[in-house]
Amino acid sequence: MEPTVLWQPVREALRVLVIEDDPALGRLIQLVLGQHTNHVTVARSGAAAISAIRNQEFDAVASDISLPDVSGLDVIAEARALAPAAGIVAITGFVDVDVAVRSMKAGADDFLGKPFDAEILWHMLNKAVDTRARQIEAEQAAVYRTLAYTDALTGSPNRRFIDEFIVEAVSNSQRLGKPLAVAYLDIDNFKLLNDFVGHEEGDHVLKKVATALTRHIGRPAQFARFGGDEFVVVFPECDEVRARQVMDRVCRAVSEIEVINGARISLPTRISCGIAEFRGFESPRDLIAEAEDQMYLDKSMSPASVLGQAGDEPADGLLKVSNLKALRNLVKAIDRRDSYTRFHSDHATQLALAVARSAGLDDTQVNAIAIGGPIHDLGKIVVADEILRKPGPLTLDERRSMEEHPLLGAAITAAVTDYDSVVDLVRHHHERIDGDGYPGRLKGLEISAPTRLFTLADAYSAMTTDRPYRKGFSPERAIDEIHKGSGTQFDPDFAVAFVDLIERMYHEAAA
Repeated sequence: MEPTVLWQPVREALRVLVIEDDPALGRLIQLVLGQHTNHVTVARSGAAAISAIRNQEFDAVASDISLPDVSGLDVIAEARALAPAAGIVAITGFVDVDVAVRSMKAGADDFLGKPFDAEILWHMLNKAVDTRARQIEAEQAAVYRTLAYTDALTGSPNRRFIDEFIVEAVSNSQRLGKPLAVAYLDIDNFKLLNDFVGHEEGDHVLKKVATALTRHIGRPAQFARFGGDEFVVVFPECDEVRARQVMDRVCRAVSEIEVINGARISLPTRISCGIAEFRGFESPRDLIAEAEDQMYLDKSMSPASVLGQAGDEPADGLLKVSNLKALRNLVKAIDRRDSYTRFHSDHATQLALAVARSAGLDDTQVNAIAIGGPIHDLGKIVVADEILRKPGPLTLDERRSMEEHPLLGAAITAAVTDYDSVVDLVRHHHERIDGDGYPGRLKGLEISAPTRLFTLADAYSAMTTDRPYRKGFSPERAIDEIHKGSGTQFDPDFAVAFVDLIERMYHEAAA
């Protein structure tokens, strides 16, 4: 039986569906509700009701539980699924707690027993509509809040979340006198990974790191993707020692991540991690910054991160923490003037380290690249902005000014460390084996092995990176240029090893 509609020229209000198999009662309810709204539909069966809901929009539904064709509870459940925003009132002549509970579970907002005053039904319908609207608003607000505090890629909390969480954690630590630690972690060689195997695989690694953090940090600790390939973990009621134990487990879990699924060549995955403990006076921002500093120290002191091998402890001549921070601050100053510099320095370092073992370098030589590579352009701090950012070829005087940066960078580095291999790399990364480089015009084996290898990576990174005055070369063209320069600009043995690895990586990524 099709539903009937009584139109009353009263005023626009709720669109109401009444489901009642008793024709007289249905008509009475329709007349009374029609005094309040000009749209009241009566359905005398469950099937007619569901058909009406599918074809029309209703703000409120009043349904008898006893219907001739189907259970009124099933109709209520279907109505809730089809009209989630509608207020629903269940009606029955058998009033008991069990029926009321089952009605609510089916999706009703309220319950009314027969006999009843239709005016009461009207008020209950309005109340149900208001209740449903508030519930939906609250649910939407919760969804929006979740989206606002969730990283879209990994599904983990984002920077906004952790920024607020650490403020509360610091406050609680100060008030309660309990320990607090913060960990800052960064995925090593992430740019290299994206370059060689694609951003999809890079996204896979980010998700896996987030999964490892979720599994291992435990409550009440919280973590967030802080930006790019960086994550921050806040450990309330936890000191640095315990936080380090947890992060060691995370690091081991990350090291087991498969970077290139099904490929014959893969890059090992490692994270560098720094931890800072709250001492009672640091701001949340300073605490995160301290942990970040420690992370960079960890990264610089762990050259084997790209190789997936544990290298020996660095020699006594390595940079002290304070000195390392000083050099990093200088590099950051350059980065602010020329964003290319940091990208290029990191990229070149990662490339050189990726091929270092296959090229026959020992741990000391690898250390020289790991520490010297990121700061090799340190001397550009004195190069004028108009030269550093010039969108075209340099004049002779401008080129001479630019060519002074290796000497200045080496002088700064030598002032804070006696690690000669690092100083040598910074000073001679623009030398050529044919003697036409600068600043020392060294030839062949006069150039140290780490420097000869880094020169290749430095050139390849420069060639494949977009600059203000030109578009970056394709990998194929850059490799061709290395072949042309082998024996003149580049060490021929290192060139073979470097090109071989680069080609295999790209071929595997394309397969």
